[in-house]
Order: sequence, then structure tokens, then C-alpha cells
Amino acid sequence: MTRSQHAARLLLDARRPGSALTALPDHIIPTNKNEAYLIQAELVDMLSLQSGRPAGYKVGCTNATAREMLALDSPFSGRCFENEITQSPDTINASDLHMVGIEPEIALRISKDFEPFQLWRADNVIPYIDAVIPAIEIVESRFSSWPLMGFLSAIADNGVHRRLVLGDPITHWTPEQIEGAHVILKANDQVVRQGYADNVDGGPFGVIAWLANHLNDLGTTLNAGDIVTTGVMTDIYDSATGETLVAEYDFPAQVHLNIT
Repeated sequence: MTRSQHAARLLLDARRPGSALTALPDHIIPTNKNEAYLIQAELVDMLSLQSGRPAGYKVGCTNATAREMLALDSPFSGRCFENEITQSPDTINASDLHMVGIEPEIALRISKDFEPFQLWRADNVIPYIDAVIPAIEIVESRFSSWPLMGFLSAIADNGVHRRLVLGDPITHWTPEQIEGAHVILKANDQVVRQGYADNVDGGPFGVIAWLANHLNDLGTTLNAGDIVTTGVMTDIYDSATGETLVAEYDFPAQVHLNIT
């Protein structure tokens, strides 16, 4: 077993009903981003056996507040899986997760394959997107020391992604409408968070451009049908058992999630 495989196995085993890790052992902890993404790739292969094929990406730390929390100088990516991309309304059991982090986001569906090694910008990715989808990403760290374990361990841990809950796709939209979008998150009918699409770097389309260039560096591309969730529009909300969550977007659109 390689160092990357060993680290990935520990991260997989740390998922409930396993116990959370305090840290990866010193001899296998990633020391740079390349090593962290190698561990993530091994973990993705292992997760695919139980969660279905990778069906898209999450992009995390797309705003300055999130990066400051993890002492990170850029966003990072993780994979989303077909069995963990669900439709609103959805219900999750809090006892299945170590934490229930709620992130209202805008997801985008890719309509055609991206060409490799092109320099991507917010403006030239727009023709590759056919639907805008309101979303709640559920994030969960497999480290009890979150967020003190650091960004390299967060990347290795599949970018702390756990589940993606989607509302109805919107196929008639304008870039201006999406770039100026506003969201309100309610928990049991009380407003607990609110924010705007431009809270993420360059807006949702800028995040797609970052991801496409990042994937070029990793030797791959975005493909038709991929779902990409582009980062939290608000501060993260820590949810708990007994809450009914509604993310209300001014597209208009809604995403409903119950925590039992």
C-alpha cells in the first residue's frame, strides 16, 4: 500500500460509524497540494465503490473568509458522487455525520466537454453551461480538529464534501441574473444566513474558470453533464437535529432539507 492509499484508507474509515481523526500520521500526512490531491484521488476511487461514480465537483474556499479559516491562498476542489447528489426536498440523519455544515450555493451543469489546455475566464465558460441549479452543499470534516488540521488535510479529505442537494434546474437565465443572485437561509422559519453570488471569487462563472484551469493542471477537464457547485454564498451554518432548512434564492428558487 502506498502512502497515498494508506492516508485515503484512514480517511475512508473515519467516516461514520468510524471515529473522526485528530490528524493523519506524520509519515503519510500531505506536505504539499500535489500530495493532497493524490490522496484525494485514491479516496475518490474508494468512495466510488459505495457512493457511485463521480458526477461533478465541489469548489471550496472561494471567498476570503473561508480561506482565512484554513490559512489557504486559493480555492480547492473535491468530487461529488451520483448517489450523494439528491433532489430537494431531502432528509438526512445527523447521526450519520460528524458535523452538518450547511452551505447555500449555486451549482452549474456543464453542457459540453471543455477543451484541454485552454486558458479559461469567467466570460468564455458561459457557453459551456446549460443550467443553473440552486443547491445546498452539506460539508463534513472527518477530522475532530476541524479546521485546525489545515488545508492540505482538507483537500485530501475530498474537500470536506459529503452531499449535494439540488433544487429544480433553471435553463432560462442571464449571466447578470446569476452574478447578482441573493440567497436567504432559514432554519425553522428563522433567517440564519444570507449572502450574494459575488461573495465567491469572480462569481459562479469565475469559479468555473478557476476549476477548469485547475483541472488542466491535474491533466483532466470538465465534461458534459458534470454538476459543479461553486462555493458558499454565505457564512457556513452549523445545523443540528430537528431543523428544517430552506434556502431561498431570488431567481426565484428554493432548496428544502430536513435534519433528523
